[in-house]
Amino acid sequence: AKKQDGAVAMEMQPLKSAEGGDVEERERKRGGGPKKEKSVLQAKLTKLAVQIGKAGLVMSAVTVIILVLYFVIETFVVEGRPWLAECTPVYVQYWVKFFIIGVTVLVVAVPEGLPLAVTISLAYSVKVRRSQRVRPSVCPSVLRARLSSAPPPTRPSRHRA
Repeated sequence: AKKQDGAVAMEMQPLKSAEGGDVEERERKRGGGPKKEKSVLQAKLTKLAVQIGKAGLVMSAVTVIILVLYFVIETFVVEGRPWLAECTPVYVQYWVKFFIIGVTVLVVAVPEGLPLAVTISLAYSVKVRRSQRVRPSVCPSVLRARLSSAPPPTRPSRHRA
């Protein structure tokens, strides 16, 4: 315990084991064994997430460049305004807004793009399965389940006889 300004502060230390090593260090060494292999789907989704991230970065950069060029061309070429030193803070303020818009595009693209890509890939796989004429009712396990199950109970009629 350390004493500071009349108050006692406790200092946190890593736990030591009886063998003399840090517990955290031993856990890291123990967990450093063979890594789990990713499934094919996990690998493809990881690759897709990286591609979406790169595409989002490119699109945000393109957005910022287009906004800056539009502002410069509109202000200085079309309207013919000269660059004035007293207007520099206003120009910088516009450019900061354009940068914020680009960051927003990037931030929205990554988390919204992955579920969209997964949905599209699932829809594509269903379409491929449908074109291959794969029917789940033809599968032996489904047929066995249908044949072994009892018929559904009948509901009493709502109409009075």
